[in-house]
Amino acid sequence: MSNCYLCGVPLESHVNSNTKNHYEHIIPQALGGQLKTSGILCKTCGREEFLGGKVDKPFCDIFTLITEQLDIKKDRDTNSVGLDGKLHLIGSDECIDISLKNKILSNKRPEYKIDHDKKVAYVFANEKVAKNYKFKVKNELKEQFPNHSDYSIEIVSSLNHYLGIIEFPFNLVNSVFEQGLTKMAIEFALSKGVGYDTIKHLIDRENKAIKCNNNVIPYYPIAKIEEMMELVRTSIDPNFMSHSLVLFSQRQISENEKEVKQLYCFIELFGTFQYFVELNDNYIGENIEPETYAQRIIKHQDSSYKIHGLNYKDLAIVLKELGLDYKDVDGLSYEEICVKLQNIHDKKNKYIYDYEQNAKRLVDSMIQNEIFRGNTCFLSVLQDLQPHFYWNMEEDAFHITFYRSRFMKEGDPYSIIPVIKKLYVENKEKITRYTYFKFKELEHFIENNKSA
Repeated sequence: MSNCYLCGVPLESHVNSNTKNHYEHIIPQALGGQLKTSGILCKTCGREEFLGGKVDKPFCDIFTLITEQLDIKKDRDTNSVGLDGKLHLIGSDECIDISLKNKILSNKRPEYKIDHDKKVAYVFANEKVAKNYKFKVKNELKEQFPNHSDYSIEIVSSLNHYLGIIEFPFNLVNSVFEQGLTKMAIEFALSKGVGYDTIKHLIDRENKAIKCNNNVIPYYPIAKIEEMMELVRTSIDPNFMSHSLVLFSQRQISENEKEVKQLYCFIELFGTFQYFVELNDNYIGENIEPETYAQRIIKHQDSSYKIHGLNYKDLAIVLKELGLDYKDVDGLSYEEICVKLQNIHDKKNKYIYDYEQNAKRLVDSMIQNEIFRGNTCFLSVLQDLQPHFYWNMEEDAFHITFYRSRFMKEGDPYSIIPVIKKLYVENKEKITRYTYFKFKELEHFIENNKSA
């Protein structure tokens, strides 16, 4: 018998309408999450009064603009909310607090600026707020300038044409974002057999809450091969619009040069928002090679994966992925095998896909894609490909042990996480630019696939 991780109440081994045990969505259903598990959280703690209302709902509200555009089915209707952030103007030290709503950037708080040469007072606010705010501006102009009647008022309700770097609130100080990611990481770890004692420091049972201690770290592609993959991913990855979870442990050298083992969960939402959650910085459990979960968000993307055309070696991999044996296709022609496997795949994998195999397809696509032929930048990256993704390239021994967790330096693997932490302190703008690039890629992807 297991216990609820939030309150400690014993949970039954089965689930029905009378049990405290229930099926918990590890990735919230409002975000299109399909992964569910039982035996980790009781019904009461998962409801609105606790994690459902205090963590899941505000976390999902951050992504409402995205989920609305993707037409993700939700349990209940929600009002459109804005993404608050900052606009760092290029060529200026000015930083504007902004809100992104319905694809329009506007000032989070109304303000006005006066151009005395043009005799214009510019009101920066969304149209609804500006209607009332302009009366305040008129009164202040009247108080400050004898010739106030010479001044006109113009409303600037959109900042879309302003050049600058946008920083959205997906950062280390956003408690709602941190709690949502930490909850997902905790539940994924528990579902994979990690014990409660390993993550109990992140649980406040007295207040039935998730604790965050700056344990959320943004991902940044330190390895050049990963940087190249992210730059072209929307054009070569049929599973780009997806969520993924990766649980792994790794050894690091601490500041006092003592070796410690740490437990992390990498989380990617919408193929865009990429973060590590540090679950334990002194992990003493069994080594965990990447335990993965990956799912598409939009069902119609299933058709992008075609089995017909694969060689027999790849067909054998698909056969294994589907839980089949050679005897299941014995005596069938190539065409018959492809039809059978495609039907089983489509039925079984409306959303789920293999994280490691998808990474391999991305690497293979990059190598084979004509746009990289003769690309000197890419050719210089190829030398890092084998140690990063292959134990033995001749034997096609592909792996993801280093993918989004380590990089090779002078023949040895190093964790990317301390490097990212240092980069965040010394050159945060670099991470901000990457975050902005990923968000714009998502925006373009959604716009280009609306009619799909």
